[in-house]
Amino acid sequence: MSELPQTCRLCGASHPSFEIVGDFVYGGHEEQKFYRCPDCDIAFLFPAPTEKEEALFYAKEFEKFMGGRAGKTRDWSGPEAHIASNQVEIERRLPHLERHLTKKGVRLLELGCSSGFMLLPLKERGIEVYGVEPSGLFTTYITSKDILVYDSLDQFESESGMTGELDLVTNYFLLEHVRHPLKFLKQCLAQLKPDGKIFFEVPSRDDPLVSIFDIPAFDRFYWSVAHHWYFNRNSLIHLLDQLPCDYELIPEQRYDLSNHMWWATAGKPGGMGKYSELFTKELDEAYKESMRRTGHCDTYFVWIHKKGET
Repeated sequence: MSELPQTCRLCGASHPSFEIVGDFVYGGHEEQKFYRCPDCDIAFLFPAPTEKEEALFYAKEFEKFMGGRAGKTRDWSGPEAHIASNQVEIERRLPHLERHLTKKGVRLLELGCSSGFMLLPLKERGIEVYGVEPSGLFTTYITSKDILVYDSLDQFESESGMTGELDLVTNYFLLEHVRHPLKFLKQCLAQLKPDGKIFFEVPSRDDPLVSIFDIPAFDRFYWSVAHHWYFNRNSLIHLLDQLPCDYELIPEQRYDLSNHMWWATAGKPGGMGKYSELFTKELDEAYKESMRRTGHCDTYFVWIHKKGET
């Protein structure tokens, strides 16, 4: 019989039994499941990989794992291909950063910078950018663009001399991978100036393909062994309330109506824009806006304001 969790991995609450919300873990083993905590509303992986297993995964397997999972949506074959396939992500995120990039001398650190696709356009605008990336696959390419990349946030702290001197710390689809998210966010805050800010994006457990539609194929795809957590609005609030800062949650919907119809009919990824000739832009945007407004969105943007500013 498989070992069952006795306490929530995030908040520590004890329960006689936790509800299983993810029975099949993509890339995991049979004993691993995602369980929901009724206290903080997080979905957590149990049993979790050891720190040694996790380090080996990110050093040797992560890009291959993500390449197989992303299919044609994201190209992990090389840095330039990866950058080209992520242009849509740049276009989604930059408008949220714009008003914080106007003053001179802005220093920005991105954690989990991958190929540097979010850092390169900022560097071109004169922003002083740095990266942290534990996987070394794209590091040579990023450093060839005169961007310093560190193996870890600990290394950045010990070697950069910039702790407490940053204006912005960013990360995208990283927090769900972090074993100790509260400790991690506190460490991020320590890198900031008194009026500095954290900006990140995290997948939402209230993704409409999970919270509205019952599609077994998506369920087998969605719950990933690379993630410790799946957050929703409630669990994000529980986590962020433990920080001595103000914060703002912004619901976001990345995937379109075509993608959701493709999952419903074909049971596989790759449907983004597939029916764009049939679904008008107005219909698609109305669908996305409805998901944002009702909370059935697939990601959240989060701002954390160190000084309590908005």
